[in-house]
Amino acid sequence: MKVIKAKDMGFCSGVRNAIRLAEKVASEKHSGTMYVYGNLAHNKIVMDHIESLGMKTIFDPEIPCAEDVVLIRAHGISDKDRAEFERKGVHIVDATCPLVLRNQRNMRESALDVILIGIKGHSETIAVEGVAKRPYHLVENPFDLEGLDNSKVYTLIVQTTFETEKLEAILSKMDELGIRFIQGNSVCRASELRRDSIRHLSSLVDFIIVVGDKMSANSNALVAEARRFGKKAILVENPSDLDENMLKGYETVGLSAGSSTPDNVIEEVERRLLQL
Repeated sequence: MKVIKAKDMGFCSGVRNAIRLAEKVASEKHSGTMYVYGNLAHNKIVMDHIESLGMKTIFDPEIPCAEDVVLIRAHGISDKDRAEFERKGVHIVDATCPLVLRNQRNMRESALDVILIGIKGHSETIAVEGVAKRPYHLVENPFDLEGLDNSKVYTLIVQTTFETEKLEAILSKMDELGIRFIQGNSVCRASELRRDSIRHLSSLVDFIIVVGDKMSANSNALVAEARRFGKKAILVENPSDLDENMLKGYETVGLSAGSSTPDNVIEEVERRLLQL
């Protein structure tokens, strides 16, 4: 069996920066408690590492006090939560991905009503919703577009890791319904590169394994992209998820990983594949 790795996979710059900031905060002396507000990245292994540094993960902005340090997750937070931290005098270290900050800026400054394409309940989507100054419409699938006023022009904002196939279906439906928009942004380049790599990998292998957490939208999007191109694909979180039976009958296996997957986990999965 031959294992072929995707050209682009694993940590994106936003996640690497967030982890670097967490490690920097943990290495410094603080009189208060160190917190991460929300999951720094959608990966349990990453979160276990952060907590091993002595940083506590919280989801309630009421918890920190003035002496405490709060690291903002890569997915960002609402203006209301940020204002609460500032009111208390909490020391904020902002690890929000620059592309999420751009989405928030576009949402906050839009002079038009907004169509926000994103996964309902996803932390990035919640953070972008949480800065809105004008009415917005959250769209997760084409059916969510029904009833929108097509006499208006909207600002369009897309969650940075939204699946390509789902986005294309929504944009096609918008065109069908005559819904006009100004593009506020596009899916992040790191996500596009990883999906481009999956498409290329699909032409070379019989079966694709994506390494990532089940919570990770971009990891699941890579699996969906591989299946879209007719390949069997599965998501694994660590080497123990692999066994010989799932590899039987395949001569070439592709290996990719989501943008919140640590390098060492990818290497461990690759070693396990070669052992099997």
